Amino acid sequence: MSEQSSFHPEIHGHKVHFPEDGDKFSDTSAITVQQLDANKYAVHLGFLKLQHRYEVRFGVARLLSDIIQNPPHLFARLVEVVPSPVDTELKIEFFAHKEKLLKEVIVVEDVNTNEAITFVLNARVLGKGKGTPSLKTGIRCIGCEVEDESEASDWQGFV
Repeated sequence: MSEQSSFHPEIHGHKVHFPEDGDKFSDTSAITVQQLDANKYAVHLGFLKLQHRYEVRFGVARLLSDIIQNPPHLFARLVEVVPSPVDTELKIEFFAHKEKLLKEVIVVEDVNTNEAITFVLNARVLGKGKGTPSLKTGIRCIGCEVEDESEASDWQGFV
């Protein structure tokens, strides 16, 4: 191997220790909220399971008191807004209705200023038989939608 990598693990005894500096994946257990511009946020939820309903709680670094969802959304809806002296926590009900990359947009309106704020919720949704995700902090499963007919059913129908 003639190529040299700039990343070298240190070996101490029988264990390998990787350097902690520069590790951009160090905190993968928390929801990531990224401000894209003054009134738009990207919220990264991580891996979720298909046909499951989740309660998602995250904070934004701005003070919001009276906001309403405009227009109402079928798969993601604002449930509660909890303002604090430093930031605002939003509680959203999110339904993972399709497999692979799922992007849902919630637009809320500040009642006092009529200012629209957009939250783009991004999730990777695992389909049936693809495993069970480890949920990030701030996300909890609150239900599962049951399919009408099972694939394993031996019912032949009416003859």
